[in-house]
Amino acid sequence: MVLAETMEERPRDKLERYGPARLSDEELMQVMLGAGSRRCSARSLASRVTEYVRENVNLLNQNHVDFLERLRGMGMGNAGAARVAAAIELSSRIRERGERAIREAGDVIPYLSSIAQKPQEYFVCITMNGGNRIISRRVITIGLADQALVHPREVFAEAIRERASKIIVAHNHPGGDMTPSREDIRITENLQKAASILGLDLLDHVIVSKGGYFSFREEGMLRMPALNDSSQ
Repeated sequence: MVLAETMEERPRDKLERYGPARLSDEELMQVMLGAGSRRCSARSLASRVTEYVRENVNLLNQNHVDFLERLRGMGMGNAGAARVAAAIELSSRIRERGERAIREAGDVIPYLSSIAQKPQEYFVCITMNGGNRIISRRVITIGLADQALVHPREVFAEAIRERASKIIVAHNHPGGDMTPSREDIRITENLQKAASILGLDLLDHVIVSKGGYFSFREEGMLRMPALNDSSQ
């Protein structure tokens, strides 16, 4: 083991020489953990913990006791499990505070640029916290040439799991005409009703294309709390 480690640069030495961006996720985790356990090497433990965190990172805020217990079950001590949890929370806070709050429909356009020129219709949900800062952006459905079927449960499932307070939905019109169709209006009405029942705010429905965007809110077709209302 010692011979193998001297032949291959250790993660901490690699970080000091090249910087953290050069390290893989597993190597960064190995640096943070510092050592393995009696049951597995530092590299093996870092790999297992990294995989677990990727798949269960939201569990930390939903049930931190269970999250820490599962980490300890992998062979980590209390200190190691606490370091992982603290690093995740610190990273989340720094990232959130560094992002711009959403104040108007135009603020979300940079997050929709990747779908504006797609040849198929993409329906996207952007979840936000009470301070109007983005939690996540995900594609809900990918339609055919010019339509996507959307069900409220697909839109709100992740928002509920993330404990989001507000959402903005958006989709592209591949043909370039940003005028909402009757189906677009029907979907918006259904989502607004579902959001109200779930205690969430549907702040806007934005249609994007190569030529710009259409905002249901800006056009007076969606009346909800103001986008700059961060009192929740």
